Amino acid sequence: MSVQVFWFSEEPYSYVDEDLLSKHQTESYFTLSNKHFDPEKAHGLYKNYYEQYRQADEVGFDGIMTNEHHNSWWCMKPSANISAAALVSNTKNTKIAILGNIIPVTANPVKLAEEIAMLDVMSGGRIISGFVRGGPVESIHANLNPADNMERFQEAHDLIIKTWTSEGPFRWEGKHFHHRIVNPWMKPLQQPHPTIWYPGTSSVESVVWAAERGYAYMSVGSTYEVALATNKLYHETAAKAGHETGPEQYGFLIRACVADTDEAAFELGRHFMWNEKYRFRGPMEHFDPPGYRSRESAKVNAKRIQPGLGGWSYENLVELDQIIVGNPDTVVRKLRKYHEELGAGNLIIYGQEGPMPHRSVMRSIELWGREVIPALKG
Repeated sequence: MSVQVFWFSEEPYSYVDEDLLSKHQTESYFTLSNKHFDPEKAHGLYKNYYEQYRQADEVGFDGIMTNEHHNSWWCMKPSANISAAALVSNTKNTKIAILGNIIPVTANPVKLAEEIAMLDVMSGGRIISGFVRGGPVESIHANLNPADNMERFQEAHDLIIKTWTSEGPFRWEGKHFHHRIVNPWMKPLQQPHPTIWYPGTSSVESVVWAAERGYAYMSVGSTYEVALATNKLYHETAAKAGHETGPEQYGFLIRACVADTDEAAFELGRHFMWNEKYRFRGPMEHFDPPGYRSRESAKVNAKRIQPGLGGWSYENLVELDQIIVGNPDTVVRKLRKYHEELGAGNLIIYGQEGPMPHRSVMRSIELWGREVIPALKG
């Protein structure tokens, strides 16, 4: 079974620490004042992150995944498309998976369609276009009703697809979006449009929505057991809808790093606790507001294991293979569980987090390309 391996980083502002948050955080992570942002420090971090991307491109990763979040110090990417544009110019070979554009909070889906088409043309057809609902906080940030999230998502999706696949000009008068003339000059290089991915953590509706349309589903932030259930649901639903599916239609995101020894990797991997340890502070209604999630999805979501939540220690998460660390042989052995047993044809390696030393991350990427990826493909 073939596998594609993608590299991913949230590009965090890693200078946030316990001392800063304990002194200045008020209600939630996204209310930490931006007065603590230092653009000079951020510039240095960006240089490191894009050096890491260039290395991932050179050593043999199949793709690089990027995303966006708002008001977030743990993700310095308020625009997935700007991030993708930087990747277009910093890489030559890898696919660029935009996972993705938070389309329910956009004011103009047609503009997004134009931008993604432009990226696809500039990159020579290397774009994978991911559409996401975004976390509940994204709706709060955009001053939108979280209960409207899925409805806005579906209308924005339909408008983007029509923009890519229909000759203009045409008119769009929906419930949430209104365009008198839709006639963008820019069209994607890939026809009828770039490959579409849809990510989800545990939402039953998300799995079904992707499967019914034949879009690849990427499981992010779920346990192995939850992923088994969503994988089964995905393929069964896709088959009923008349779509042929295989491992390439399913992916799994996993925190993982490689070092020369198991011991060194174990210590490096402790940084994976940085994001979730601080990120989910604040009132629960900021992270799970009424109306955003169905009752069925809430039940599945309760089974997720998040670093820093529910009393799970780093040692627990490594033992459960929710975080994978080790030398190349150890990492290959553990990842085969997700590739071969789960049937994930796309492995998204969340390989850099928080204040991980840049030199250690570069060494990890080198080992991924030299030893881990060839072994997985072999």
